[in-house]
Amino acid sequence: MEFFAILFVLVALLNIFFPAMGWHMRYGWMVKGDSEPSDAYLLMSRISSVIVLIVFLIFFLPLMF
Repeated sequence: MEFFAILFVLVALLNIFFPAMGWHMRYGWMVKGDSEPSDAYLLMSRISSVIVLIVFLIFFLPLMF
C-alpha cells in the first residue's frame, strides 16, 4: 500500500513540474508534426495536480499510517 502512495505522489509531482511530458504521452503521439500543448492546458494540469496532491496528503496519507 505504501508503494502506491509513493507512486501516486511521484506521478503528481512529475505532472506539476513537467506537465508537457504527460501531454506528449497522452496526446502528442496522435498528432502529426510538431505540436505543443497550450499554456492553458499546462496551467490547468499543474493546478489540478496540486489540488489532488493536497487532498491526498490531508485525507488519505494519515489513514495509511
